[in-house]
Amino acid sequence: MIPDNKFVRSLLQNAQRGNYTALEQLFKMNIGKVYAIVLRMTANKSFASKITIDTFIEAWKKLKIIREDSPFTGWLIAIAVYKTLDVFRNNKEEFAKKPDLTEIESKDSFENDIFRLPHLERLIFVLNKVEKYSVDEIADMILMKKDDVEFHLNLAIEKLHERYPLYKFDNSFQERISKLPIEIQPDKSVSDEIFNYIYEERMKVAEKEKPETPPKEEVEEAPKKEKKKKEPKEQKKKVQMPEVSIDVNTSNIKKYVIIAGSILVVAALVFFWLNRAKGWNVNVTMGSVLIDNNAVNSETELELNSLLLTDENSSARIIIPHVGVIQVEPNSSLSRTRKDFEIKLNKGKIVKKSDAQTAEAKLTVTTDLADFNEELSSDFELSTSEDINELFVFKGTVKVVVKGFEAVVPENFACNVKKGKYAVPYNPNSDPQIVKLIKEYSGPADPDMVVIVSLAQKSDALSLWHILQLSSEENRPIVFKKLNELVPPPDSVTGEGIQKLNREMLDHWLIKILSEI
Repeated sequence: MIPDNKFVRSLLQNAQRGNYTALEQLFKMNIGKVYAIVLRMTANKSFASKITIDTFIEAWKKLKIIREDSPFTGWLIAIAVYKTLDVFRNNKEEFAKKPDLTEIESKDSFENDIFRLPHLERLIFVLNKVEKYSVDEIADMILMKKDDVEFHLNLAIEKLHERYPLYKFDNSFQERISKLPIEIQPDKSVSDEIFNYIYEERMKVAEKEKPETPPKEEVEEAPKKEKKKKEPKEQKKKVQMPEVSIDVNTSNIKKYVIIAGSILVVAALVFFWLNRAKGWNVNVTMGSVLIDNNAVNSETELELNSLLLTDENSSARIIIPHVGVIQVEPNSSLSRTRKDFEIKLNKGKIVKKSDAQTAEAKLTVTTDLADFNEELSSDFELSTSEDINELFVFKGTVKVVVKGFEAVVPENFACNVKKGKYAVPYNPNSDPQIVKLIKEYSGPADPDMVVIVSLAQKSDALSLWHILQLSSEENRPIVFKKLNELVPPPDSVTGEGIQKLNREMLDHWLIKILSEI
């Protein structure tokens, strides 16, 4: 398991000290990874959601005991695996049911075939081939004989080989497994339940720490007891004054202030969270614009699940709080999804512009071909039709996800997404021949890969970085050699690591490429 980088370790240390913001960021970075693994093992959305919630709640409770040398993501996955096995042992009949692929269907056909495997074969296959547990470890985990584990594992492999005969050769089978999506995001309700639980538990702890006020009867009886002592009047005052000062001591005041401040901060955050996606105002800039077949007026908002339409003579602007402005061009159709700051672009063209002073959230645009996830304060234009999406980034960065593969498109770069092809960013100012080939790049079996490598200049290094990951294992050294000539990698990056598609090394090399092109 790759050790945590400094950023993750810093988040973990701050979370262990009680920093809620660091905890939230740390969990959100990993929730998609954990859910993906659990969903593959269970092929059941309901089980996967429940186990993911239980995993993160358990992780929060035990956050302070994680060892310094233990990678956080690996620790989380280990918790998820054992929780999945507990559910498996207690719900074998439910596991044995045929999975409902309409609930969990992936854009990756290979992954769908894993989902279709019988429950025991699927569980063993995922543990062994995806999560790298040995046969002996799996036998101990699921209380089964080693020979039986190997039998079910071989059955799973044979069934997948029947579906994909070419994967029988060389290392292509394991290479195809390594290309499964690293993350699958669960429904928003999963993260909401995790953070709501943590919030409520933190409030309970704060309430317990709150100093107790003496019962009213005790306060009223105290003077009566003092009267029985028949002491001089002046002495009574001296006795009563210390009692009042003890009730209002400075440590209690500090506790009250801290608790009250914490409650106010949490309340403000909750208010912001509940209201941050409201108020998507729509302004008509030309012609007549429709929302759910009603004409837009000066006070119209784009609400959840609402459909906005422009014709050849109309256009509109959508002002999104905390994000910026979307210009909707003529002949366009888009809808607002139920997810925060996400739209579905059905056809047409949009231009997104950020407001650097107020941008606090990121916009996601989905189409039938890909997901486009902007980084903070990015400007871009995106057009879509039935067969192609075309993206150009003016400022910032947009990440394009196609068939589980994420392409990084920075400022002044473009990216085309076509049916059945991967997204590879390109420099529009590069040689027209290489631009054309990159636009048509179809993946590991693309016959033009060698031509692209031979034509590539330094300005095409980003394209090669993506093609490197999409190349077959035998072609990867060819791309590596050329990319190494154009932009030598940092010292921390090795040829062996890149050959194995080490994520951390790839990211380090990407940072250098972006700084030099």
